[in-house]
This record gives sequence, structure tokens and C-alpha cells, in this order.
Amino acid sequence: MVKRPLIYIIDDDQIVLLLHKLQVTKQQLSEQLLVFSDPKIALESILSLPNENQRLLIFLDINMPEMNGWEFLELLEKQNLHVDIKVILVTSSLSISDKKKATESDLVIDFWEKPMEPVNVIQLKDQLGDWLLGK
Repeated sequence: MVKRPLIYIIDDDQIVLLLHKLQVTKQQLSEQLLVFSDPKIALESILSLPNENQRLLIFLDINMPEMNGWEFLELLEKQNLHVDIKVILVTSSLSISDKKKATESDLVIDFWEKPMEPVNVIQLKDQLGDWLLGK
């Protein structure tokens, strides 16, 4: 049985994590929400998940110390996971090269400017509809 997605919010800024968590919770995207300030720990958590019938929605910052969002994506894409993963980059970067690079990943479905706005989350609910409901 497919479940509603497990949501990961990954950002090194604690205030942004709180704001994004509030937006996701307010819009009831999922009952399962994990927040990480360290992308390495988030990646370890993802790799420890059971592979069967799992869906992940990841809100990922690009500019982080130690491991940036691009490095995180690269490592995630190298894994042989049988998990349905969708990534939304939520970043302060307005770089055209970052937006272009985002289109090169099969996992990335959107690119949002920080902070996450209610309208973004509402549009996402419309876009992903049944997928978010576990259908």
C-alpha cells in the first residue's frame, strides 16, 4: 500500500526551517515531516528508509556549508533507491545557472525563492494532488 509522502525540509538556517515547517504543516501536506539542518544527516535518514512503496517530498536549500544542495542531490541520485522522490529547491539563489542546473535533475520538480510562501504550497497541492494523498 502506498502511503502519503514523508516530507523532508533541509536547510542550514533554523529560522527558515521553522517558517517552512509552519507552511507545510498549515497546508497539511503530510502527517510525516522531518526537519534537518545538516544535509548529511538527512541523507543518512533517507538511506535508512524501507524502499518499498515510499514517497518522499524534499524541500532542499542549495547554499549550505559542508554539503550543499547540489552535492546532496548528486549523492541521492547515485543511490539505487526504489523510492518515489520529488525535490523542490527552496533557495535564496536567483542565479540563472542554478535554475538551469535544477532542470538537469530528474528528481527536481520546482525551484522556489526563499522563504516558502503559502501560494507556493497551495499550487504544489494542486500540482501533486493524488500523489500527496497516497493515491
